[in-house]
Amino acid sequence: MAGLASTAQAVDYKTYGACWAWNNNFNDPSGGIHDSFGTGSYPEESINFNFGSQSLYGYPAVCRGWHYGWSATGDNLFPLQLSKANNIPCSFSYQSGGSGMQGDFAYDTFLRWDNAKSSPQCEVMVWAGHNSFPIGNCTGYNVLNINNISWDIWEGYNSSAGYYVYTFVPDGSVVWPVNSLPTSGSLNVDLKPFYQWLNDNRGGSGYINNNMYLDVVECGFEVVNGNGWCYFNGWIDANTGSSGPSTGTYYYMQNRTSGLVIDSKGSTSAGSQVGQWSKANSSNLKWRLAASDSGYYYIQNQTTGLYLDGGGSTANGSAVKEWGYDSSANLQWKLVSSDSGNYYIQNRATGMYLDGGGATASGAALKQWSYANSSNLQWSFQ
Repeated sequence: MAGLASTAQAVDYKTYGACWAWNNNFNDPSGGIHDSFGTGSYPEESINFNFGSQSLYGYPAVCRGWHYGWSATGDNLFPLQLSKANNIPCSFSYQSGGSGMQGDFAYDTFLRWDNAKSSPQCEVMVWAGHNSFPIGNCTGYNVLNINNISWDIWEGYNSSAGYYVYTFVPDGSVVWPVNSLPTSGSLNVDLKPFYQWLNDNRGGSGYINNNMYLDVVECGFEVVNGNGWCYFNGWIDANTGSSGPSTGTYYYMQNRTSGLVIDSKGSTSAGSQVGQWSKANSSNLKWRLAASDSGYYYIQNQTTGLYLDGGGSTANGSAVKEWGYDSSANLQWKLVSSDSGNYYIQNRATGMYLDGGGATASGAALKQWSYANSSNLQWSFQ
């Protein structure tokens, strides 16, 4: 299954800043997919349905960009040419329950060869939890490893929609007979490496390369069968990056929310916890970048010579520590540009981000958190 052509917009939607949630029930003329939306500032949607036969009834989703030339918010982050996008960080969490449930929780993205905000010319999907089947055939196993997940690639032409579809699925997850639909899960991921793989490995196909424009990113549930409910939330972002701070120069790393800076506490013991402190003329508070590869950096303290260490934890709120140099991905971090000179700082091993936690008191612990559109996760280099 993959998102089919939609010529009309669903009536039910709600905007949340640059994003919106909507009940995209394009193949559900009897209105069998019922929806409700969250009342907070973060996009979230609940749906329930009762279908007794397999079909693709709709794809309720959180969206950002221009779906078949339509946007509920008018946000102009997209169209964005893939060659100009350094990072496309997205967050997505979901739950489900019921009987006979079948479908896929997925990112769905549409692309064109120009920036016309019009009908798609290519579709790229990244599936999370599912018990469904992609369009086409599997043409590669374990082609990528992202967020400690190995990904297979499926591809084929969607004749009813009129464009080619690429679908990345967790390795070995497409099986018959189908498994039970997962009752909960999440996929917080940078979508850029998926497009880069397609450019490098399918760029000669005539269907996709980095010259294309990304019109929209959506995260939701493709409804295939069952009697039950689903809940999901998400946020979608992208940036073109910048040159950022220089390697070899020592900086204060200051949190956007609190104004505190990252503090090594002066400990030279591997495994010591890192904190936050008011800015002062202390080498405990000064850090420099050392380049690794593929845009990642080691971050070294001036006093201790130790490096920021994600510790391999994927749990929200986990501590950030220091460690002696090694080649571990736990010690490698990517700078993801936000705005006004601020950055999200993402660990290579876990995909988690440095988090100030909103603390304003000197001595507060430095933590990690999954991606969110929050100034708690944003840092400047001074």
